[in-house]
Amino acid sequence: MISTVAIIIVFISQLYFINPYTASWDQVDFALAVKRYDLMAMQPHFPGYPFFILGGKFIHLFVMDPSKALTIFNVFCYASSIFPIYKLSRRFIKRSFASLSTALIYSASYSVIMVNQPMSEGAALAAFWWYLWSLLFAFNKNNVRILIPLGFLSLMLGIRLSYMPFAIGIIFLFHWKLKRDFLKMKEIIYYLILGVIFQAIWVIGLVISEGSIIGFIKLSLAFTSGHFNDWGGTVEAADIGFVDRFLIFSLKNILWTGIATESVLSAVIYIFFLIYIFYNAFKKVKKRWPFMNLLYLLFSSYFGWALLAQNVEKARHVLPLSTLLIFFLCILLFSERIPFLIMGLSIFVLCHQVNQNVTLLKAEAKEPPAVYQMNTYIEKMNEPVILYTWEETRVLQYLDVPYTHKRIETYQYFRYDAKYFQGRTVLLTDKVIQGFRSQGISIDGKIKKIATFHSNELFEPVYHEIILYKWVAK
Repeated sequence: MISTVAIIIVFISQLYFINPYTASWDQVDFALAVKRYDLMAMQPHFPGYPFFILGGKFIHLFVMDPSKALTIFNVFCYASSIFPIYKLSRRFIKRSFASLSTALIYSASYSVIMVNQPMSEGAALAAFWWYLWSLLFAFNKNNVRILIPLGFLSLMLGIRLSYMPFAIGIIFLFHWKLKRDFLKMKEIIYYLILGVIFQAIWVIGLVISEGSIIGFIKLSLAFTSGHFNDWGGTVEAADIGFVDRFLIFSLKNILWTGIATESVLSAVIYIFFLIYIFYNAFKKVKKRWPFMNLLYLLFSSYFGWALLAQNVEKARHVLPLSTLLIFFLCILLFSERIPFLIMGLSIFVLCHQVNQNVTLLKAEAKEPPAVYQMNTYIEKMNEPVILYTWEETRVLQYLDVPYTHKRIETYQYFRYDAKYFQGRTVLLTDKVIQGFRSQGISIDGKIKKIATFHSNELFEPVYHEIILYKWVAK
């Protein structure tokens, strides 16, 4: 009953406190794609996220705001993950504690607030849990069931291609069946062909939208080159040393943000759970070794991919890892006789997560992001301005602000362009200033800080703080 009530409260809170803001470059890309799908115009950016946008378009038939439509689609997709999470938990632990495990995973606060954004993470996380369940479902002699994980893999990658490392689960399944003579090599080839056909459903759709496969390939190369090499958010993360990157990724992103949601209370309780598990020397999970090995493989594959190839500034990339860790934790905690203290703490942390969810969801819906605050401030300046930004300009375009703003990349071009706006107040954001300094430009004495805008770092890790500067050099 406690678990059921907790899940209901989280679901209702997500729908009641729908996030009305479109506060980042990626969010604008997705919102614009709901109205007009155009990869060349970055609506959305490559690789297109076709199933996510399709879901948003369907909800948009009933909800006018495209950003809200995507968020609502996320919420309903995430709610559907209750079934696979419960079925997976039930495989390992008793019914009542399977419900508790499901509630703890579903109500993980960082996952919940990410679901409440117009980004593909929410729907992708739901597809990930369905994919895991389908792999478990396929672990028997009935080979026809292989079609189900192949289908969910296509759905998952059509929502978020960065989950590609999880495709190794299909290879593991083939190996397991082949080793037990449930499957012949000839049959594996047939299923691989079917898997390619499943993926082709959304890939061919993207190629058609671009007009030709050559155009699609050129677009993909252009995006990956620009996305990972321009100065700005991603280059700062790329300059971090491997050790620092590993610590940020594992301790800060996965444990502190992904699991504890930056709550000291949650962190202390989860650390206590880990100590209890180590003290009990990792209780054996009977009759489950093949699937547990698969889960370890999936976790390791995505861990390496996200650590080395994703932007560690954005903790949302670790969502599958943090939720999997909570799943592992629940299995180890609840698979044997459970002390009253562990049960009590589990229920307590569940209630704490639910309370934290309501608080954070309300804040996410009510508190304007830093870029919105900056826009309000500039509109009230009541003087002609030119604002130079980095990624913030995408949001300002979406908001259709009444003043001139430009995305700038080099100091030389800034000095050239600013000459055409004499008589206007020249404003720059801190990301632009950081970019100039990364190019070896000294701007001491040339700028004056005039305002700082803050929002919750959990909601927008890169642009939760924006400092606005005025150019004072003659």
